Amino acid sequence: MPLVRISAIIPTCNRRDRLLRTLRSLFMQSVRPAEVVIVDASESPVTSDDLRALLEDGGEIPHVVIERAMTRGAGAQRNQAIERATLPRLLFVDDDIDLEPGCLEHLSACLDADPRLGGCSAVIVNQSYHPPGAVMRTLFRLVGCPRTGSLAGVIAGPALNFLPDASIGNARDRTVEWLNLTCTMYRREALPCPALLSFFSGYSLMEDVALSVEVNRRWRLAAVPTARIFHDSQPADYKDQVFRRERMELVNRWFVMTRVVGRRNIGWRLRLLGHQIIMLLVGLRNIRRWPKFPMAVAGKLAGLGDVYLHAPDWRGYEPEHHS
Repeated sequence: MPLVRISAIIPTCNRRDRLLRTLRSLFMQSVRPAEVVIVDASESPVTSDDLRALLEDGGEIPHVVIERAMTRGAGAQRNQAIERATLPRLLFVDDDIDLEPGCLEHLSACLDADPRLGGCSAVIVNQSYHPPGAVMRTLFRLVGCPRTGSLAGVIAGPALNFLPDASIGNARDRTVEWLNLTCTMYRREALPCPALLSFFSGYSLMEDVALSVEVNRRWRLAAVPTARIFHDSQPADYKDQVFRRERMELVNRWFVMTRVVGRRNIGWRLRLLGHQIIMLLVGLRNIRRWPKFPMAVAGKLAGLGDVYLHAPDWRGYEPEHHS
C-alpha cells in the first residue's frame, strides 16, 4: 500500500473504539495518506500503541501525529490539525466513518484530473439526496429554492444545503456548491485562513458549508460517486439536547446566510424564518417528536434573540484567503 502526499485530518472525542475502526478502514485503502494528524479531546486520548496493530500488514507506514486538543470542538480541533499538517492535500475525516475500498484513490485521482478543482468529497451511502415530494418542493419554492431541477449538492434559498446524489450513474464527478467534512479532500492552497471560523463552536453545525462556500468563490467543488463511505453516526450530547441543537441550527444558518452567502436583506431573513417554522411543523409528522416540540420552539426563539442581540459581533469573522 503506497503512500500519497496527503495529510489526513481527524478530530475526535471519547470515541476510541470507533476511531480505531475508522483508521482501520483508512489504512486498508489501496493507497495510504503519508501523514495522519489526530487531535483528540478525549479524557483518555488514543496512543501510538493503539495504532501500531493497524499498520502491521507490510504496507508503507504513514507518519502519525497525535495531539491533545487545545480547544474542544470540531472546528477548533480541525484548525489545530491543519497547523500541524505538512502536506499539500488535506483529507478531512470524521471519526465515525468506514471508507469503502478505493475511496481515497478515487478522491486523489479526482484532484489530479482537474487543476481548477479545490476540493472533492466522498458520497455517504446511507445519507444522500432524495428528491423532495410535491408538497416539500412547493414549500422549498416558497422560501426561495428553485422551482425545477435537482437540488442535489446545492445551496439554495436561505442557505439550505442539500446532500449530493450518491447514485453511481455514469460515475462522473459531479459539480456541487458545498462539501461536508465527513470525508473530503481539499488542496491546501484553496483553503481560507483560518479554514474553520471560530464562530463555529462545539458541534460546529454548518462549518463545512461556510468553508466550502469560501473555497467555491475561486475553485470548483465536486462530489465523487465512486468514492464511498458509510457514516456510522454515533450518540452525542447535542443530539439529545433539543433546545441547544435547534438554537444552534437557527443561529448558524442565519450566520452562513447573511455573512458567508451574502443574503442579508429582509426578504431572505423572512424566508429563513419561514423555513424554520416549516421544519418545526414537518417534524410533527413523527408522533415521537411531539414531547420535544415545546423545547424545539423555545430553542428557535432563543436563536432569534441571539441573532438580533449579537449580530454586530459577527463582523470580524470573514476569513482571509492564502495569497
